[in-house]
Amino acid sequence: MEIIRWGILLVLILPVPFILGFIPVKHMDRLQRTPAMTYVCGWFVSFFLFELTAVPFILLEWSFTKLVAVYTGIVAAALVVSLGYGRQLWSAYLDDVRGMWDMPRSVKLGWAVFFLIVAFQMAYAVLYEYYDGDDAYYIAVSVFADRFDTMYLRDAYSGYICPLDTRHAFSPMPIYQAWMSRLSGIAPAIVAHSVLAPVWLVFMYCIYGQICSRLLWNRKAYRPVFMILTAVWFMYGNISLYTTETFAMTRTWQGKGVMAGMVLPALFLALLYLAQKSVSQGMWLLYICVCVSSVLATSVSFMVVPTITAVAAVMLGIRKRSAKFAAELFLCCAPCLLLAVCYMIIK
Repeated sequence: MEIIRWGILLVLILPVPFILGFIPVKHMDRLQRTPAMTYVCGWFVSFFLFELTAVPFILLEWSFTKLVAVYTGIVAAALVVSLGYGRQLWSAYLDDVRGMWDMPRSVKLGWAVFFLIVAFQMAYAVLYEYYDGDDAYYIAVSVFADRFDTMYLRDAYSGYICPLDTRHAFSPMPIYQAWMSRLSGIAPAIVAHSVLAPVWLVFMYCIYGQICSRLLWNRKAYRPVFMILTAVWFMYGNISLYTTETFAMTRTWQGKGVMAGMVLPALFLALLYLAQKSVSQGMWLLYICVCVSSVLATSVSFMVVPTITAVAAVMLGIRKRSAKFAAELFLCCAPCLLLAVCYMIIK
C-alpha cells in the first residue's frame, strides 16, 4: 500500500506537470520546445487551474472533498487535451537530448558538475530540513484541510473553528499541497518537506536554465558555467532570513518561497521572450499562467505583479513602438487585478 501511495505522489509531481506543459509549449518556437521548459510550463498551468478553481470553493466555504473532486477532474481533462498536443513535441525533445551528447567533453563535464551540485542541494534539503515559524501555519492549514474537510475555517495555531481567513483565502498554496496529500495518502508535512522541497528545487533550476538558454542562445559552451555559478550563488546566499536564496533552500514549499524562487524568475523569463520582435502564442499563455500563479503563492502579488507588468508594458511598448502591445501585456495581469478587487471587497 505504501508503494502505491508513493507511486501516486510521484506521478503528481513528475509526469502530470510535464504533460500539462504540452499545452503552452505546443504554441512556442523551436528554441523554447525543451523538456525543461515543458516541465516549467506544466507546473504553472497546474497552479493556474488550481487558483481559479479553489478560490470560489474557499470563499463559498464548500468542503475540501468537493474541491479535490472538481480539480482532479479538471486536471484529468487537461491531461487528455495535453496528450493530443504533445504528439508533435517528442521529436523536438529527442533532438534536444541528442544535442547534449554531441557537446564537447568540457561542456559535458560542466553540466555534470552542475547536476552534482543540484543533487547535493536536493539531498541536503531533505536530510537537513529547516523548520521556521511559518511552518506552524502552512503545514497546519494543509493538515486541517485534509483532516477536517474545511479550508481556512480553523485557526492554524489552535485548531479552533473561526471565521473565514480572508487574508490567506486567495493564496491557497497549502490547500494545493493538501490536494496532493489527499490523492496520494502521504501526510502533508512529508509532501512539503521531503518531496516538494527537492522537486521544486529542480523546478526552480529549470527556470534558470531557460533564462540561461535565452541569454546565451548562441553561446552554448558557456551555459553550464552560468548554471554552476547560479547554483553556487544559491548555496552561499543565506546572509539573512529573507534573501531569495534562503527562501529557495529552506522554505521552497511555502508560498513565499515559490514567489521568490519560481514566480519572479519565470516572469523575467517570459518577459525576455516577449521582448523579441516575434512573440509566440505559447509565451503569452505562460505569462498569464505565471501572473495567476503568483496569487496562488502569496497575496503580495496583488501589488508586485501588476507593478512589474505595468513597467514592462511601458518599456516594451516604447521599444516596439506599439501601444497595442503594451496594452495586451498589461491585460495579462487582469485576472490578478480582478482577484485583488475581490480581495479588497471581501476584506
